[in-house]
Amino acid sequence: MDAYDYMDEAYEVGEKSVEGVRLIEQAIKVADAENDVEAGYEARDMLMDATYDLGMPKKQLLAFAWMIKQFEAEEIYIDEDDLMWKYKWVALSIIDFPEISKAQIDHLLDDMKQKYVGFQFSLKPYYKIRTMIAMSMGEPEEVTRLRAEWQAAKKDHMNDCIACETNDEVYFQFYHGDYQKAVDKAKALISGKQKCDEVPHLTNGVLALAFWQLGDAEAAAERFKKGYKLTKGKAEFLNANADFVQYLTASEQWQEAEKVAKAELKVLPESENKFRQFRLWAAVAVLLQAAQKHGVSIDVGMAAADVKQQAEQAAAAFDGRNGNRYYQQQLAAQLAPYA
Repeated sequence: MDAYDYMDEAYEVGEKSVEGVRLIEQAIKVADAENDVEAGYEARDMLMDATYDLGMPKKQLLAFAWMIKQFEAEEIYIDEDDLMWKYKWVALSIIDFPEISKAQIDHLLDDMKQKYVGFQFSLKPYYKIRTMIAMSMGEPEEVTRLRAEWQAAKKDHMNDCIACETNDEVYFQFYHGDYQKAVDKAKALISGKQKCDEVPHLTNGVLALAFWQLGDAEAAAERFKKGYKLTKGKAEFLNANADFVQYLTASEQWQEAEKVAKAELKVLPESENKFRQFRLWAAVAVLLQAAQKHGVSIDVGMAAADVKQQAEQAAAAFDGRNGNRYYQQQLAAQLAPYA
């Protein structure tokens, strides 16, 4: 079988499945062994799409690094718009691995900016990604500066879909504690006027928390009821499901919180994304300590001390890379009320 035979098989079984990924990776091996650059590129491009949906960023990063090298070698035709679109995926996912240094992240982002400028693309996606990364790294001054650049830059065809853009606006407002503005920004997502393959899946957890903070228990419950149906048991949505655990803890829905936490901890090993794993560890650690404080017995399949240790180790790893104590302080603050 040649590389294209394996790719055809992947399409038949569903390329966006674990078996599909295995077949695509076999196609890559065959293409590389035969020095078939075009087939190798096509297979990796296929792998990028599949792993993006499945939440496998490590495979995505390796495939993209190879694709960029081929693009720069200029030996085969490559759709520059498609490759630069995928650059956004990689730029956002690279920060989710604490073993990747700030210097390496900056190098990749600088390269992205250089290529966008070279193609005369708008830098709006670049500055948005930079803003989100600064938020993730606990750099509030950089967030303020980059947000201004993001807002000022013009839109073009490299912008995300309108639903994703709205989702990012909601996250930005939630990050700054402006819960009313977050839910106001989300109106089109809540009504269903704006949606895509990832939104409102990614947004509902944050909205449940925002509505709860605003005292609207009914709206918060609705976001959980509708939202968890979309994300339950899916490794690529561990972030959103961690938000749901936080919401259920805050609203003292212990039985439902136990159910969600236990289910998502079983899914956690399927995710390669260390930040998503950390978010879930942290949310469950707070849940278990809060339940203990309230005299409620909860079984998520792990001891509270072990979950807390996982969360603390992950927080320390990200802070070590970021050069601060942002996540360690955040975790301590979340646990403090239940000490």
